[in-house]
Amino acid sequence: MSSDFPENVREFMRNYINSVAILDLLILIKNQPNREWTATEVSAEMRTNPSYASLQLNQLVDAKVLENSERKGSYRYREDSPHHDVIVQLEELYHLKKSSIINQIYSQPLDSLRDFANAFKIKKDV
Repeated sequence: MSSDFPENVREFMRNYINSVAILDLLILIKNQPNREWTATEVSAEMRTNPSYASLQLNQLVDAKVLENSERKGSYRYREDSPHHDVIVQLEELYHLKKSSIINQIYSQPLDSLRDFANAFKIKKDV
């Protein structure tokens, strides 16, 4: 399943996208790059609570996808983000293969756990 997507998209998702909600938020803000968003505005748009919206916004700042804007407590999309091109790819894939992307998001912890477990497998010398 994960090989359906380019490696740069899988890596970005592994590192920064841990839920569909954060992906939806990223796409929402990316598509309105001149708008400044507060946690309250995000929570109203995404129908979530402001503290959860604030947490997601800060995760995207840490990922270098959003930046704090001049208005205190507001954020905007970083068009100069080092991840911009992969975000564009991810958005296209999300629209084309939504269920596959969602499946990838929620299977990631299992993939990580499986990789960790595989590191301890004893291999036979041939």
